[in-house]
Amino acid sequence: MHGHLGDPELNAVVATLRIGCSVPIAVINMVTHDTQTYPAEVGVGAPCTTVPDTLSFCAEVVNTQSSLAIADARTHPVYSANPMVVDGVVGAYAGVPLIDDGYVLGSVSIFDDHARRFTDHELELLGHQARLASSVLRLRRTARTDVLTGLPNRAVFLERLERSVSRLERHGGLVAAMFLDVDGFKELNDSRGHDAGDWMLTELARRITDVMRPTDTFARLGGDEFALVCEDLATVKDVETIAERMVGAVDQPWTLNGSPIRTGVSIGITVTDRSDALPADLIRAADAAMYRAKRIAGSAWVLDSGLPLAGTRV
Repeated sequence: MHGHLGDPELNAVVATLRIGCSVPIAVINMVTHDTQTYPAEVGVGAPCTTVPDTLSFCAEVVNTQSSLAIADARTHPVYSANPMVVDGVVGAYAGVPLIDDGYVLGSVSIFDDHARRFTDHELELLGHQARLASSVLRLRRTARTDVLTGLPNRAVFLERLERSVSRLERHGGLVAAMFLDVDGFKELNDSRGHDAGDWMLTELARRITDVMRPTDTFARLGGDEFALVCEDLATVKDVETIAERMVGAVDQPWTLNGSPIRTGVSIGITVTDRSDALPADLIRAADAAMYRAKRIAGSAWVLDSGLPLAGTRV
């Protein structure tokens, strides 16, 4: 029986540690309060364990952001009380921080069932495998993140939209998809250069993120096109409120190097309460509504849906 998530790359890391260090237990561990969760493990056989942080080897690595090696856990003044040590499962430990984007997310660790001092070679291998695990996480993060703005990318937007629509069957409510296009972006690029355009896109991402709900997903699709998924909406009025907040944030003054910039946004919105709605249809409807919004002077939003909706601006 295995308790990990079936992640082939991270499983390869712990399998290599088990073989290379001749240990019965090797884990990649994410630490939350009094709980250790294993994205990859060999020898635990459970998706998580519940050990108080004060007695947890891995919590110590995360809290101190430094490596830890215990040659004899049974005689240690603190870790001798760890439940796995008391039960005779763990006699020795070594772990190093798992780091991604400058943050310690967890640890990469090896355990033996008897007291032993891990060799320099084994500790070196542990460090190399931790860096490999960090590289896997970094590649996955960058594959789902827009490099310029730090927002989720198109793939994440499509994934979140599909998931949000499918949740309607169980949770009800409304899901909105919004397409946002920056007005005047090409003119800014042509007149003041691509650095100015990049600044505008980054600043727009910040402004919209500041006014959206924590549960919303705001993504950059490419160029000056962005998209937003809003789920768990109770009424169409909620959608309108979000759109107005976005327009209000963008219509605040823009100044670059002391010079004002004239810009705005055109937002197309579609809403559904059907769990069988096709994400591709929602995207087409939001995109079409966005082009209708561009025909309106200044920042504007257009809501277009098959649902009976009030307050639609056309």
